[in-house]
Amino acid sequence: MARVKWEERCHRCGLCCHEKVIIGDQVIYDLDAYCEYYDVKTHRCTIYLERLEKSARCQRVNRFRAMFASYLPESCAYVQWARSHHIRFAPKRHIRLARGDLNGGEEEDIPASLN
Repeated sequence: MARVKWEERCHRCGLCCHEKVIIGDQVIYDLDAYCEYYDVKTHRCTIYLERLEKSARCQRVNRFRAMFASYLPESCAYVQWARSHHIRFAPKRHIRLARGDLNGGEEEDIPASLN
């Protein structure tokens, strides 16, 4: 499948652009903050073509990540593609939404429909 067709699957929810911290093998803290290059009005990356060079945290969502990356939510179009082909193998992790810092901020569970 051509890269352009693959990337057209994206719903533009921006959840893959949220800053995250993975602790151990069970918990992902979603910091409820987008990458500095994500435009919340257009739902697009402002440096999309150069994102992999300009942002060390940015990773291309390819087929491998759709199959194995547990930080991608179940609502992600790429994850849904992997599920539809019965090739989603990511371990289940508990995702917590963290507002503020991890030591004193508020936390809440991400609804199951989103993670």
